[in-house]
Amino acid sequence: MTHLDSVAKGLVDQFFAQCRPDAELALVRWRQRGELDRVTVSQLRLWAANRALEAFTRPSSGAPQQAAAVRERQLLIDWLAANGHQALA
Repeated sequence: MTHLDSVAKGLVDQFFAQCRPDAELALVRWRQRGELDRVTVSQLRLWAANRALEAFTRPSSGAPQQAAAVRERQLLIDWLAANGHQALA
């Protein structure tokens, strides 16, 4: 497993830890088979974008935290695409 895989999978796990209880089936598929459906991928992309935007609205957040949030968002999007996880069109 590469560093990219570790970070991206950690972000996916963080997403599931913060998401609604109705995502339980998607969580089971992710944990058991590493599969993500198109709706979940779309939600992940939105969640990552919101995290990046939130970093810019937090008064205590400085440039390093903002840059890290943007990098993590792009890393997750790139990893999803590289692993064939597609969002809704």
